[in-house]
Amino acid sequence: MTTQQNNGALSDEVEKVLNYVKDQLYSGRLTSGDRLPAERKLAETLGVSRAHVRVAFQKLEFYGLVRTYPQSGTVVTPMKLRQMESLFTDMLKIDRYDFSSLVDVRLLLEMETARLAALNRDENDLEILKEAMLQCEQMFGTEDQVPRDFDFHQAVARAAHNQVMSSLLLIITPDVLKYYQKYKVCSVPREDVLREHKELYDCIVAHDSEGAMQVVRQHLANLLNFSKAHKKSLNQPNR
Repeated sequence: MTTQQNNGALSDEVEKVLNYVKDQLYSGRLTSGDRLPAERKLAETLGVSRAHVRVAFQKLEFYGLVRTYPQSGTVVTPMKLRQMESLFTDMLKIDRYDFSSLVDVRLLLEMETARLAALNRDENDLEILKEAMLQCEQMFGTEDQVPRDFDFHQAVARAAHNQVMSSLLLIITPDVLKYYQKYKVCSVPREDVLREHKELYDCIVAHDSEGAMQVVRQHLANLLNFSKAHKKSLNQPNR
């Protein structure tokens, strides 16, 4: 296993997308107000999956380099070149964390956002959550499974109405989900995943904050166990 695989570095595919956008911006082929290519088109152009393009776009949006508008696509925001360069540098370095640490932090954040979502959600949040849950169910087993699962968990975080927690999850979750694809961690039975999503949704609907936290703990148990085993295997001396 290489050094890049051992730490939490960006996958080569996501980095490829980010560097493509960076080159387009630096060369002037993309400027403020321009739309980025559609996910499917860019995936075909670069030879990566749509899931990788989506993760890259989410990172670009978190750092304020782009903004996504419903039915209008992802648009470049106004920014000076020096600001842009600094943000890209930070973005490509932020993921130097080990997988186990990322999972531990994700579990803590998701349990707390689920608790807050059950307490703070409104009717609009419930509509968004239900739609995200159904989209995840429909896309299960396709290349869009991972980003749709990410969308559901982000919808829970937004329902918590705590912008800091939602932003923190936006930073770390794509890199955790990267390992789902790489190591096939997400080979959990479809019925279990969808049942736990529904249980979490029901707890949030019922304002059951304690129940929501327990569902999240159960939902992420497989990932937590995998990360511990993965860390243990890395720490074992080669024989």
